[in-house]
Amino acid sequence: MKLKVLWFTSYPAPEMVQRAGQGNEGYGGHWAIELLRHVSERNNIELGVATAYPGLRETSFKEGGVTYFTINQPRRFPAFGMRAIDLEKCAAVIDEFKPDLIHIHGSEFFYGMVKATGRTNVPTVISIQGLLGPYSTARHFFGALSPIEILKSLRLIELPVKLGLVWLYIDIKKGARREKKILSAVEGLLGRTEWDHAHARIYNPDAVYCHVGEIMRPAFYDARWSLDSCDRQTIVYTNAGHPRRGTENLLAAVALLRYEFPNIRLRLAGRVSDRSGYGRFIRRRIKELGIDDRVEFLGYLDDKAMACELLRAHVFAITSYIENSPNSLAEAMLLGLPCVASYVGGIPDMVRTGETGLLYPVDDVPLLAEKIRNIFVDAELAVHLGSNARSVAHERHNPKRVVEQLVAAYNKILTSNA
Repeated sequence: MKLKVLWFTSYPAPEMVQRAGQGNEGYGGHWAIELLRHVSERNNIELGVATAYPGLRETSFKEGGVTYFTINQPRRFPAFGMRAIDLEKCAAVIDEFKPDLIHIHGSEFFYGMVKATGRTNVPTVISIQGLLGPYSTARHFFGALSPIEILKSLRLIELPVKLGLVWLYIDIKKGARREKKILSAVEGLLGRTEWDHAHARIYNPDAVYCHVGEIMRPAFYDARWSLDSCDRQTIVYTNAGHPRRGTENLLAAVALLRYEFPNIRLRLAGRVSDRSGYGRFIRRRIKELGIDDRVEFLGYLDDKAMACELLRAHVFAITSYIENSPNSLAEAMLLGLPCVASYVGGIPDMVRTGETGLLYPVDDVPLLAEKIRNIFVDAELAVHLGSNARSVAHERHNPKRVVEQLVAAYNKILTSNA
C-alpha cells in the first residue's frame, strides 16, 4: 500500500511553471525540486505537491505520477504574507488529496498555519530551511551595517511602496511571530544541523526531530575543481543582495588583500539590483574602497553557469551573519572548491576548519582576509581542503542516502503518532 504524502512548497516546480506558460528562470527551491525528482521514482510513495505563488494561475493536474496543485496569489504579494482565503484553499487541497502525512518545506511561509489553526488533523512535518526567528534579529538581519549605514542604504522612493530593507525587516518580524505558532503545532521536524536542532527544541520540544539531508542540483555532482585550471586569486560569492550575507566584510577583505595580490578579483553572483537602495549602497561602498576594478556582478546564474563560475574561482567565500546549512556552500564543496566561511549557525556542521574549509569569526575582517590569503599562497592547503570537502559533501548530499533518510523520517513520525 502506498504512503500518500502531500508537500507544500514555497516555489513552483517546473511542471507548474510550464503549465502557466512562463519561463523557469529565477524560481528557487531547487533542493525541494531535486528531492521531488528522486522521491517520485519510488513506487511506495504517492506524492501531491501544492504551491501558492504570485502570478501563477490556479490549477491542478497530474504528471509523472505526481499530483500538482497551484494556488494563485496576487502579483507582488509579500514574501511572508498570508490571506485567510489561501489557508482555506490549502485546506481544500488536503481534503481532496487525502494524504497520510503532510510535509511542509520551510517554516517561513504560511502553510503551517493550516495545522496551527486546526484546519487539518493530518500528521504534519516541517523541513527546516532557515528560521525567521534568529534571522530577524537586528544583529543578524542588518549584518555589518551601522545605524547610519542602514539609513544610507534606503531610497526614499522605496518607503511609500513598501520596498527596501526597513519594510523587509518589518515583514520578516511578522513572519517570525507566525513561525513560532507553525513550529509548535506540528508532529515532526526535519533538520540538518546542531543549530536547527537546538532552535527546534525551543519551539517544539515534543516534536519528533529527524536528520534529513538535501540533494543539490545535478551540475555540481560530476565536475571537479582543479587548482591548475582555475583563475588564481579569484573569489566567488553568491546571494550578495542582503546585508545578512555580510558582503560589506568581504569587500573590506578584498581591499586589504589588493596590495599583496594585485590580480585579485571578486565575482558576485545573484541579484544585487542597481535600482534598490541596498544595491546602490553596495556599489558606493565598492567605489569608496577603491576596488571597483576588482569586483564584477554576475547577476542570476542557472546551475550550469554557476558551476562554471565556481570551477574557475580560486576560493569560495561565504560571509553571512546567520545561516543554517547554505546550499551555495554545499555546491562549492561538492565541486571541491576551497571554501572560507563565517563560523555561524549550522555552518560548523558543514565545514571542519583546516580539513574541509577554513572558518573565521563573522566580524573579523582581517582574519577573513588572512584565511583567503592562506589559500592563495598555499597550493597544498588549497588542494587538501578542496579534496576533503568534495568527499564529505558527496557523502552528505548523496541522493539515495537523502531519500532513505526522508522515508525513514516519514515512517518514524507516523509510527510515533499512531
